[in-house]
This record gives sequence, C-alpha cells and structure tokens, in this order.
Amino acid sequence: MKRYLTFLMSVIMILTLFAGCQSNEEESVKDTTSEATTTEAAAEEASTAALTLDKKVDIKTPKTVDQTSEPEEGETVAILHIKDYGDISMKFFYEDSPLAVENFLTLAVNGYYDGVTFHRVIQDFMIQGGDPDGTGMGGTSIWGEPFANEYSERLAQINGSVAMARTQELDTNESQFFINDNTQEITDDALAQYDLSDSIAEMFKTYGGNPYLQGQYTVFAQVYDGMDVVDAISATATDTNDMPVEDIVIESIDVTEYSK
Repeated sequence: MKRYLTFLMSVIMILTLFAGCQSNEEESVKDTTSEATTTEAAAEEASTAALTLDKKVDIKTPKTVDQTSEPEEGETVAILHIKDYGDISMKFFYEDSPLAVENFLTLAVNGYYDGVTFHRVIQDFMIQGGDPDGTGMGGTSIWGEPFANEYSERLAQINGSVAMARTQELDTNESQFFINDNTQEITDDALAQYDLSDSIAEMFKTYGGNPYLQGQYTVFAQVYDGMDVVDAISATATDTNDMPVEDIVIESIDVTEYSK
C-alpha cells in the first residue's frame, strides 16, 4: 500500500546555519509518516485511473545549461498564474532531470495543476504545492506511480530553484513540488558543513537558498521571473501546520516557448 507523506512536515532545528544567526547548527527537516486507510487507497487508485494526458509537450532545451541565466529564445518555459498574486515564470533542465521535467510539463498542459493550492508555506525556506487534495498527502505522476530522484553536478537548491517534493524515502516523486525561497546570506563556515563542489558553493553564496537540501531532492526548474510573487506567498499567514490561512491557488499554467 502506497503511503504519501507531507514533504518536510516538521522542522527539527531552526535555520541557524546562515550569517547573523546565533549558532552554526544545521536545520534538519523530516517527513511525518501517515498510514493510508483502505478508503484513501481506493480514492488514490480512482484518481490515478481518471488522469487523462491527451496533450503532450515538445520540450525545447537551451544550447547552454545555466541555472541562473535568462531563458534562450524558443526554450520551453511555464508561467504559473497565481490567483490574487501574479505570475511565476519557470525554465526547465530537461538534460539533467528528464523525468521530473516531463512529468511536471505534461501534468501542467493537461490542466492537472489548475485550481491546486500551495498547501505548505514556510517563510525564509520554501513554498510547496502540486497536491490536488490540498493536504500534502495526494497527487500522482504521469506514470501512475512514483519515479526516481535525479541529481546534477550543475544544479543547486538555490533561491528560486524548483524541486520535487517526496516522502521520507528516496525515489518517491509524484506531482508535488516546492520552490526554494531563502535569501539569507550563507557564509563559508556554514557551507563547510556540506560536501559541495566549489561551483555549487559559490552559487549558494551568491544567490542564497537551502544547501542542506542539496543532493536530497530533484532540482528540475528555476524561477526566472516572479520571485516577488514567491516572496509574497512565503510571507502569507499560516496555521500551526504551515498551511496558508487563505487558499493560494494556481489558477492555470501556460506552457510556451520563451520570447523576449
């Protein structure tokens, strides 16, 4: 029986690895497990069976992969229209994370994310969405089952990066995703705790982000426009479970080719 867990359900330690904090302890995050009932399992099977994927995406990739650059002319991008907030525009890294990119874009063009909320928001950390149930317990991939993690030597969990959410077990990606949103300065001493290449470490120093997530979750996209919208969502009021008090809704997603 498949169990779907809420990504990053409890924060065990506070964000203290950044400059200006009082200690060098690393924030550790862990999923909280929840046993699915027979009814939940049946509902999940029905949801998967009802998933229609009539539309396909011809993914146009850039000539040069650069996580923080502007998209190239004709490159496949997605624009998320967030009700009452504005647009978040993403570019993708198909060469590095083909499963995650194909999954997200195929779900997007078939309307899977339309009306779905960002159900988990933690300021100075990340915003998470992609669950049609809005609970953090649902969602499915285009293959009807979880798919493997993908890692790249040139992609980092920097501010604005988009990554797949998963359970506490590896290779359990489905439809949920999160956008890193942490602009606090990261020092050399903080980065020394992690086994990072010089280039990846430099990216964290330049752009911020969450280095303790590096190598744990699949980075598959980067926000190139609309981080002000991400910041506004990140600052919204939440309850004790980090769920926004007022729904933050993805009205629709346009998948298109980038043009200046």
